[in-house]
Order: sequence, then C-alpha cells, then structure tokens
Amino acid sequence: MKTIKIQLPLTDARLNKFITIGAMFLFFFGGLHQIHAQYLFSGRVIDADTKEGIPFCNVYYAGTTMGVSTDVDGYYELPVTVLQDSLTASAIGYTSLAKTTGDQEKQTINFSLESANTTLDEIVVIAGENPANAIVKGIIQNKDRNNLEQQPAYQYENYTKVELDFEKIPDRIRENKLMDPFDFVFENIDSTSDEKPFLPIYINEALSDVYYSEEIGRSAERIKAQRASGAPNQSFIEFVKKVYTPFNVYNNWIDIIDKRFISPFSDAGLGFYEYYILDSTFVSGQWSYKLKFKPRRKQENTFYGDFWVADSTFAIQRLNMRMSPEVNINLVKRIIIYQEYEPHESLWLPVKQKMIVDFTLTEKSPGMIARRTKSSRDYRLNPAEIQNNFPEKKKGTSPPPPLNSDEEYWQSIRHEPLSETESTIYALVDSIQNVPAFKTYGEIFATVFGGNFDLGKFSVGPYYSIYSKNPIEGTRLRLGLRSDDDLSENLRIKGYAAYGFLDERWKYGLEGMWLIHRYPWTIIGAAHRKDISLSSENSEDFQEGNLFSYSFRRDVYLKLIDVSETKVFYERHWDNGLSNRITILNRQMDPYGNNEEGGFNYAFVKPGGESVDTTLNTTEVILKFRYAPGETFLGERFNRVSLGTTKPILEAQYTLGLEDFFGSQYNYHKFSLGLRHWFNISPIGWLSYRIKAGKTFGTLPFLLQEVHPGNEAVFMSRSVFNTMNNYEFVSDTYASVFLEHHFDGFFLNHIPLLRKLKLREVASFKAVVGSMSKNNQKANRLNGFQPQSGADLYTGFRSPSSKPYLEAGIGIENILKVIRVDALWRLSYLDNPEASRFSITVGAYLGF
Repeated sequence: MKTIKIQLPLTDARLNKFITIGAMFLFFFGGLHQIHAQYLFSGRVIDADTKEGIPFCNVYYAGTTMGVSTDVDGYYELPVTVLQDSLTASAIGYTSLAKTTGDQEKQTINFSLESANTTLDEIVVIAGENPANAIVKGIIQNKDRNNLEQQPAYQYENYTKVELDFEKIPDRIRENKLMDPFDFVFENIDSTSDEKPFLPIYINEALSDVYYSEEIGRSAERIKAQRASGAPNQSFIEFVKKVYTPFNVYNNWIDIIDKRFISPFSDAGLGFYEYYILDSTFVSGQWSYKLKFKPRRKQENTFYGDFWVADSTFAIQRLNMRMSPEVNINLVKRIIIYQEYEPHESLWLPVKQKMIVDFTLTEKSPGMIARRTKSSRDYRLNPAEIQNNFPEKKKGTSPPPPLNSDEEYWQSIRHEPLSETESTIYALVDSIQNVPAFKTYGEIFATVFGGNFDLGKFSVGPYYSIYSKNPIEGTRLRLGLRSDDDLSENLRIKGYAAYGFLDERWKYGLEGMWLIHRYPWTIIGAAHRKDISLSSENSEDFQEGNLFSYSFRRDVYLKLIDVSETKVFYERHWDNGLSNRITILNRQMDPYGNNEEGGFNYAFVKPGGESVDTTLNTTEVILKFRYAPGETFLGERFNRVSLGTTKPILEAQYTLGLEDFFGSQYNYHKFSLGLRHWFNISPIGWLSYRIKAGKTFGTLPFLLQEVHPGNEAVFMSRSVFNTMNNYEFVSDTYASVFLEHHFDGFFLNHIPLLRKLKLREVASFKAVVGSMSKNNQKANRLNGFQPQSGADLYTGFRSPSSKPYLEAGIGIENILKVIRVDALWRLSYLDNPEASRFSITVGAYLGF
C-alpha cells in the first residue's frame, strides 16, 4: 500500500470570472506589460496510462511551500527566484515524481505519473449491491455531520480571486489593420497553460472574514481588502462576484449561472448517477477511497468526475467534476469544479474551491473563460468566541471598501502567490486604457449595443427609435439627445422631438434628474412630455415602446391617446432592498377619434348631470413602496439595471387624485398591492408568478381605473394578457394572477430525435377577476361593451365580474437559442367577435 503525502494547498495557474457577453467584449481591448520572474518552469502533468492531463496536481520544490497547481488540462507555470536541483509533481492516487532542473531562465518540464500501487480495504456491502453505492449512502447519511454549514458557528478568512480571459481569437482579427494599435496585447497572449492561447483581460482579488452563528441567527462577511483591474466601476465588480453564486457540494442542488445541477451527493444522487470504486490509499493519515461517477441519462443537469472520501467518517476530501456535455444549456461549453478539504479537529473543512466556466456562442467562435479560486483558512468553530467577534449588523447603506492596489501589501496577505501570467494582467489592462483606439472601438461597441451615438458631453439616439409608423402619425421620425458623465456625473438631462407626417404634428419630451447620493441611491427630477400613447396609464406605470411594433398586430382598431404630462419625483433606496418613490403628476388625455366617424370614442357622463366629457385632466400624488431583499444593481448613477434577487418582491402603491389642482377634474383614491417571484422546482424546471390586487374609490372615467393590459400585437409579452384586446376589460376592484412554468427540456430532453436541438417546453396560465361599482358603470355607460366585428371604432369595455377572464398556453422556447413560440387559448368571454380565441405568438429571449 502506498502512502501519499498531501502538500500544502498551492496556486492554480490562473482563474477567471463571468459577465454579460457584450460587456466582456469591451474588455477585449485590454493590455499589459509582462512582469517576469527570474526563472520560470512550465509544462504539463499527464496520466501515464490515459495520456490525459491531471487537473490540480501539485508541482513544487520538495520541502518548501513554493509551488502551484496544474490547471484543468494539466498545464502549469511556476515562477521562482531561486533554483533547486529538482521539481516534484504529486497527486492523490498517483506515485510522486521528481525531475532534475537545469540552470536556464525558462525551462519546460513535463511529468507522466503512474497510478499508485494500492489495494482496496475490506468494505461491508449488501449482496448484489455495487460497493460504491454503499459508500455513497454513507456520505448521504453523514452529510449533516460533515457539512460546515450545519455547524452551530464558524469563522474563517476567505481569499477569492476571479479572472476573465478571451480565447480562440481568430488570426483574421489579430492580423486586421484595425488591430495594429494593439500589437503589444497579442504579444502578451498566454499559451503555456491551455492547448489554445488566451488573452487575460480582467482580474479581481478580495480578502474577507466570514462569520456564522446559529445563536445570532445570521451570517456576515467583512471585506478587508479588494483589488481589480479591467473593471469600469465598483458595481461591475459586485456583478462579477454575484455571477459566481456560492454553492455547497453537500447540498442536493448546485446553482450555477441560473441553472440548477444535481449534486453527486444529493439525497437522490443514486437515481441520477452511477458510481464506481477506482482506488484507495491514505489521505492525511486516514484510509480513503476514490470513486468515479457519471450520469445515468443524457441531457439532465448533471456532472461527471471523481472524488476521494474518508472510509469511516464518509467526509469528502477531494472533488473533481465537470458538467456533462449533453446538458441543455446555452452559451456554456464546459463547467469545471474542484473542491479540496483538510482535516480540522473532527471535521474535513473546505480549504480550496476552483471553478471554471467556458463561454462560447458557437463551437468555432471566439469565447471567454471565467475562473474563480477560493481559499479558506484560520478556521474557528467555538460558538462563544465567534459571538464575541461577530460584526454588528450594518445600519443604512454604505459604500463598499475602496480598492487597494498596493502590490507589496497583496503579496503579504495572499493565501497563494499569483502566477506570472496573472501578475501581468494588472499592468496589461491598465496599459491599454491609454491607447486612443481603445476608446474609439469602445464607443462603436456602445453605440451598436446601447443605441446611442456618443458626441462627448452628449449622446444622440437611440437609433432604433428614429423611424416608426402607425395609423395616426403615418411615418414618424424621432431624435433624442442626452447628457453624459463628461458634462456632469450628478446631472442627467435628456429629451426628444418627433414629427408625424400624416397628422403633421410635433411631439416632444424633456426630463432632468439630479443624483443626490450614490449610497444610498437618491435622485430627484422633473419631466414633461406631449406625445401619443398606447396606454391610459401614466409614465410611472407604463414605459412607451417603439410604435414600429404596432405594424405587426391583429386586425383590431388601434386605440391611441394624445397625452400631455408633467411630473416631479423623488426616489430613494434604503437598506435591505427597501425603496420608495413619490411623484406629483398632472395628465391631460384626449383619445384619438372622438368625432362623428367614431374611432376611440371615449365619453364620460358627469355625475349629477347629462353633460359628457370627451377629454380628461387629472393631478395625482403617487406613493410607491418596493421591498426586494437581496436585490443588486449594475450601474452606480443613472443607468442602473437590476440584477434581480432570489427573494419575493413586494410592491405597494397609493394614488391620490386631487380635484381642482392644475385643472384636475377628479378626486379619488387608488390602492394596489403586488407580489412576484420565481423559484426552482427541480428537476422539472422553474416557476414564476405575479399576483396583483387593487381597489379604486371614486366615480371616475374608465381610463383612470384599472385597465387590464391586453396585447394586439403578434409579439408575445409575459406581463399582459396576450389574447385580450386593449381596453377590453376594466375594473375598479380586481385581483389577477400570472403563472409561467419553464420545464427546461424536462420532456424533450428524453426524445432522441429532438434532444440535440435543446428545445425547452413552457406553459402559462393567466386570470383576472374584477368588478365595477354601479356609479362607475352609470358614468361610463356610453363606453359599455357592444360587440361588433371589423368596426373602425372602440367597441367598449366590461368587467370580468360574472366569471374570471382566463387564458392559457403552451410553447417551445430556445429555438435557435433565442426564439420562443407559444400557442395561446382564450378560455372565457368568447362572445367578443374581435377577440382572439386562439393565437400563435412569437417572442425572443436569450438566456442560459
């Protein structure tokens, strides 16, 4: 029996991180100066039998802590300042091998390791049962004892390193004359650690203390230092960190980039994986077994790989696994996870975790590799000691700690040194910022994907809304102008002007915002617009889309409104996901077509008389409250984009209508409460829901009540009723529910002829029930529902009071990775001849 000595945890050759594909490409123009060690060893460690690379093998000077770990393909590079006479490679299950070194500045030393001569110890199994299954059952039964997260308290120091690289950069791009300013970048492309060269473009390091106390009832992390190169701002750094969702291999499920994978140590693991015993030996003085595992079926969200497990405690000691190649996932070629544990008192605690995600659009297109290394040490498990050290809960929102770029400081606190290539990234990415072409190409990219043309202190656009067409305006041309950070980082002014060649009228809008605080994010602003709108809702509740899409719609009369709106607003985001917004808003609305020929013939009978209003004026005070715990944002000033949250989002709104204020005609109160969320129902996909209920008090035009959102276009929308016409249903008291289940290929993945297409099933159900008071019915009786077919006028509304309005659908998504097609059925209120009882809608969605 061979005993293998496990060396001190050492470095990986490099690591990375993941961000949206478009944002990553901006950093393609990143470059740096190489920083050379005095001597450099490089090479590959392979299995002598299979000739495959051995991942995470230790390559080191014997008797020292100077060394590195091979990457996922067995390659390594080791910079040193002094020479020794030999270099050693060792890995669990293999015989260690030492090779003589020379005196050259750069040396290539390859290793071919033989399997260790080991014998399997006796293990008690049930007759006929795979002996590996008995070990797996032991792991499952002892998970609570071996899982760090099940301990009553713990504290440790955590070092995290994230790197992002471009790979498979075509020669035609590298040799293009437009790339001449970046020749020095391509000269620094690393080719020592992968079969295909790659270009490092981003690196981030962070050191923190992590705490948990069952008695206190929460966990905490105190960041002590962080550093980054290649990131435009702090929010980008936070987003990159967020992409790597923490996971625990002892849990039943492992969540990676919005996908839920079945852990090999899941309680149901034996139903998804096959296990085999490969080897046995001593690991840190404890007899252990090496097991191999692979999926039982194709295209399920599973891994394949191997692991070492202690024979008596059934604690995981090492884990090396990769995503199954048949998994139904987009944009990701491979996912690799390596986990390493060391004994501490009676437990095996995680000391190193490495994760690699390889992103690519197609097999041959350029891609990106995201790598992360996490190292943990200085564990404490004493509950009383941890409670004394536990950081106080933060009050309010505070800015993140500043970046620290002092290399000497980082050399003293890193758990493991950077490789030579990693060391060059800081200089390379910073250097390219000074290349004039970098800014030019970045501006071109921002224009293509952002839609605005950069003019320095201002930008013009978006270009996709310059031209549109609709029945009222005919051809519509629109031009927008917006101030940028070069003018002011705290002031944003934007406006637009549009002209319709059929109605021969100008439309315009102007808005100004002042950023009061970044932490907590607080703004104040004012806006005015005069334009046509598809919705009677104010701009606080409805964002106008491109009217070009109205050309692709069902043959139903288009109902547009001439709107003039002015508002002032204040918004603040508090701690723990709470935010609020207060708006004072005046609207004047005139529906198009109020004439003898019909059209959108809105008419409101004033209470107490027979006079009829065909326009309306209202002033509102709107209070919004939103609670989204754990929500994070990309962007720090005006262009903030929510990255979402895993928790339910609660939204409440109160609207007060003020009569005789700026000409307002109505006094009323409106309340609404909404809840939305999504959650996994593994292994059959995930479910999203939206629930909303509300009540309006007062006698009002139906345009100021709850107009249930319909859709007359052929393009689907997840937030409206797709078989309902616009203004077909209106209520002053209502409740609605939207359900959508994404099966992620649960059924189609098991059909041999279809699974290669990686299609995914989706099902939806939507319902609303509501009513309208007798006073409101009487005042709006001239717009009551009068079924007609093919009429060039508004056929009126009704409330879904006698029975709920219902629609349901089934569909296929992920067609060519982006297209979704749904078949939708309207299940109630089929007496409207203009209604769509059955329809096919098309949508586009790009996701993992």
